[in-house]
Amino acid sequence: SSVVKGVLQEQENSGRLIAAICAAPIALKSHGIGVKKSLTSHPSKQSEMEDGGIYTYSDERVVVDGQLITSRGPGTAFEFALAVVEKLMGKDKANSLIPPMLLKI
Repeated sequence: SSVVKGVLQEQENSGRLIAAICAAPIALKSHGIGVKKSLTSHPSKQSEMEDGGIYTYSDERVVVDGQLITSRGPGTAFEFALAVVEKLMGKDKANSLIPPMLLKI
């Protein structure tokens, strides 16, 4: 989608946050976003993300590289969300959300 490409490019060029979980990092690759950064994705997309050597691929559950946050899938969604909150509002705010949500992190 040219609309998605435009939004992603604007976010990246402005130094704003970009976050993608599960198979969504494929959209980053499709539009040349986050080139040379570390990231992760759903395991089923690993070979596609590694192809071409555009990214440093990690099998970590959540990967933060500058303003780019990626995560592996539904089972990592809370960790992903907390990484986004931490980036936007700080570690203390992210940590304050863990007890009321009964998370085990």
